[in-house]
Amino acid sequence: MKPAIDKPRSAESSFSAISFDGYDLGQCAFQRPDRYAFFDYLSTARRLIARGAGLSYAAASFGRKSVSIEMTSFDRILRFSEQDRIIEVEAGMRLGKLFEFLAHHELYLPVQPGHGALSIGGCIAADVHGKNPLRDGTFINQIQSLRLFHPGHGIVEISNDCNPDLFRTTCGGYGSTGIIISACLRAAPIPASAVEIEVTSVSNAHEIAAQLVAAVTDCDFLYSWHDCTNPSGVFGRGYLVKGRFVNVPAASCARAPRRHTRRLSADSRAAGGVNIYNCWSTRLMNLAYNRMTRNIGARVQTLDRALFPIHGSEWYFRAFGKSGFHEYQALVPVKLFDRYMSGARHAIRKSRVPITLASAKLFGGNADLLRFCGEGISFALNFPRGGGATELMRDLDFLLGEVGGRPNIIKDSRLPQATVIAAYPEYSRFRSILHAWDPNRVFRSELTDRLGL
Repeated sequence: MKPAIDKPRSAESSFSAISFDGYDLGQCAFQRPDRYAFFDYLSTARRLIARGAGLSYAAASFGRKSVSIEMTSFDRILRFSEQDRIIEVEAGMRLGKLFEFLAHHELYLPVQPGHGALSIGGCIAADVHGKNPLRDGTFINQIQSLRLFHPGHGIVEISNDCNPDLFRTTCGGYGSTGIIISACLRAAPIPASAVEIEVTSVSNAHEIAAQLVAAVTDCDFLYSWHDCTNPSGVFGRGYLVKGRFVNVPAASCARAPRRHTRRLSADSRAAGGVNIYNCWSTRLMNLAYNRMTRNIGARVQTLDRALFPIHGSEWYFRAFGKSGFHEYQALVPVKLFDRYMSGARHAIRKSRVPITLASAKLFGGNADLLRFCGEGISFALNFPRGGGATELMRDLDFLLGEVGGRPNIIKDSRLPQATVIAAYPEYSRFRSILHAWDPNRVFRSELTDRLGL
């Protein structure tokens, strides 16, 4: 008589489902497997959704009646070829951990968001961008292939050459196609020992587009910061932040003690309690930052500091308190950017909402499915929840439709389906690919339900 074989189990528990921006869905179910055999016993009978670091601004990793499958235990390097510069990692690997391994071999990933706590699977599902999206594209540009799990299909390998529609629907699909198990990534040689950061002044919002376009060919990193706290006065003054790889003696590089990846989660972000941002405090903070930055001039940084500027500034998010914040990030055609900024200025003045951060980047390439990509200028605004925030976001939705822009789906936990359908011409095609692959719609979250996917 054969001995009974126990199924690999992961106890189902509940957690407080809150997105990083503060959208609170209450208690949801989750499981945290630690072995691949767990996936053999998942079926299409239950709603599922993958969960990585839990740091997406929108509610992409939990949902009503869905079980969140946490991938944090799957964080190993599976294969590495230094000669080919190809590395295969499990989806739960954090960016900071991968950066340290690759840097030891004088390699790095050119496309990385600003904090090392994010997981590789999350970066793929949101198809994040880095510091120079016009040159480097988005995260999909450095993926050779993926292994994707769906209980109706098993584990399949997908790439631009093998099932390309599913591959491109998974990258920027917000977890809707299944659980990303692992990814083969193409690393690049680190061009130099450090990054020289230079800041140049931008007088007002109407100079942003021209200065970004003029600077982009001369930079390895390019983004901007703007003061939008005074819509009745000088609006949008700030700085371009230009980074270039340079070789310098080790002693010349500004080496503060290494900033390890700090703990960052939706819960820890909300632990600050009370929001400290209001019209007066944000104006004072922006004035102080403006004066401080103006006097810094050029400086040299280590690559990890340049790639992960949020390390050491986690307090900024905690200062929003339990109620949280909104980010409105829009990709606007360059020729209509001035019109968009004029409309945004009017909307901010009407809403009387304190703008805590405003930043721009230049994008290139073709729009595709529901990924935040294409030609234009990405402009992001941060502001606290409550007050006139809802009215401001409705006005920005309307304005975006007028200029033919698109919102970043992963950054906005209240983004309406109608706005997405209007802004993303390939919404129907994305939905068709998704439903052909997953007709029972097993993988669902608050985000996919809200967008009718």
